This record gives sequence, structure tokens and C-alpha cells, in this order.
Amino acid sequence: MRILVLGLDSPLGYSLRSFAAPLMRHEIIGVEMDATRWRRERQVKKLIRRQPIDLILDARLVTQIDGVDPVGHPDIERTQWLANLAARDQISYLFLSSARVFSGALTRPYRETDRPDAQDPVGETLVTLEDLLRATLDDLFILRLGLMFGGRRPNPLARALDALARGDVVKVSEQVRGSPVHVAEVARVIHGIVDQLSAGAPCKGLYHYSGIGEVTAYSFMETVLANASQYSPFEGARDLMEGNLNEGSQKIGLSLDCAEIRHQFGIQQLSWREFVPRAVKRYVELYVEEGGNEL
Repeated sequence: MRILVLGLDSPLGYSLRSFAAPLMRHEIIGVEMDATRWRRERQVKKLIRRQPIDLILDARLVTQIDGVDPVGHPDIERTQWLANLAARDQISYLFLSSARVFSGALTRPYRETDRPDAQDPVGETLVTLEDLLRATLDDLFILRLGLMFGGRRPNPLARALDALARGDVVKVSEQVRGSPVHVAEVARVIHGIVDQLSAGAPCKGLYHYSGIGEVTAYSFMETVLANASQYSPFEGARDLMEGNLNEGSQKIGLSLDCAEIRHQFGIQQLSWREFVPRAVKRYVELYVEEGGNEL
């Protein structure tokens, strides 16, 4: 398949390229994040019609919500342009969304059949985009992900390590729970899905994926620091991390039930914990060693 990846320079985009290169089963055509901030529909049309495309893999929004760029109306307009052109040219569309479409009020993992009830602007925008794509496209695959992490900026793990390396105090919630997932694991899952789509499986449906194991944001960072403490910038960083527990505030649970993707595609979950040492090591290689830490 010829796959147009929107956000190829994101942490996930790098993992997709690394995973795909040795396999050589699909051709990846990449567009960097800055180049997806289109101002007019004709810019999107020029991109889509420059060369034949079988599948659009839209990683823009899951990258933006992990970074510092705002998510809002321009993203809705750009997504509508993409959807219109994909529908017109009969191009399949794989949209990466997030557990943030939910409020976190449930005490069990969210299933695909649960109605989105986001309470924050980012989640509300994602819900709007999912609805917009459903209304426009027939060949639409939506994959909602748990909290993504990796060693490459931007993502919450790298952002926290940046702050700790500067000596800043980092406050981490003890009330938000979820099931993280490493970007390399997301790349594996996406390639498994794409392989089956290229073999004739329909590009339709809504699925959830995250790593195995529910954890609070605070406990997740404790695991990260347990691995990072072997590197000089983080030897005393544990003293800079503070739990943020608001008495009386509602606990937020954003875990995802992943039974459906296992049943339909045979994709097994892996534990997020086994990927933490890899993420920390990659961060150190990119931003700490040889004076490469640009904080």
C-alpha cells in the first residue's frame, strides 16, 4: 500500500518509519507537522493528488495534544478538507484519536460502545473530528490510543524529563489513571492493521489500543525516574517530583478496553513497563549525551 503519513516527524512518525523500513511491505509518503498547517483547501488538494495514495494515516492530532500546539477550529477545518478529498478520490482513512474523548468518570476501562463525553477542549475537538469523519467517509478506521510516550519530543515523558533536567519541580497528578502505550508499540499495531487492510480487510470501524496495566500519572513517572536515575542529570530528580492530589476532586480513569482489536485483528497487548527503559535511553541519547540537551 502507498500510505500518506501526516506527521512523519512526530515521535510516532519516526517509529513508523523505523518499523516499516526493514519490512519493505508498504511505501510511506511522509508529510511533516509544519507542512500540515494548511491555510487553503487547494493546498491539501495539491498534496493528495500529487501521487497515487491508498491510505491516509492521520497522526496530526495525537501529536499536537502531546505537544504545545493548541488544538481547535483550524484543525477541524483542515480535517474536513482532507475528508472531502479522500471521499472524492476513494482513499481510505486511518485516524488516530485518544482516550481523551472520554471524561474519565467510569470506574472500568472504556469500550468502543461507550459514548464519548469529553469535558475538556482537546477531548471535545477529538469527538468533533471523529463525528466529522464518520459523516464524510465510508472507508474510515478510527484507532483511539492510551497516553503515548517515548524518548523523542514532544510527548509527556520527554517534557517531564526536560523540566527535571533543568532542576524544575514537576507536579504529577495522583488522580488521573490510564494505560500508557509506547510509540513503537503503536507503530507495531498500525502496521499489523495496515497489513490486514492491504490483504482485503475492510477499512472500517472503531478500535481501542493501549499498553497492559493501569497506572496513575504519578506512578508512571516514578517508574520513569527509577530508570532515569542511572543517568547524571536525573540522579536527584526524584526529590523534584511532587504528587498533585486535590482532596475532594473526582478521580479520572482513562483506561481503554482493547478486547475488540484483539478479537478482530489478533493484535495482542504488551505491557507499557517493558518500554520505559527504552524510552529513557532514547531521550538521553537524543538530548543529553554529547551536549545535545537543548533545554
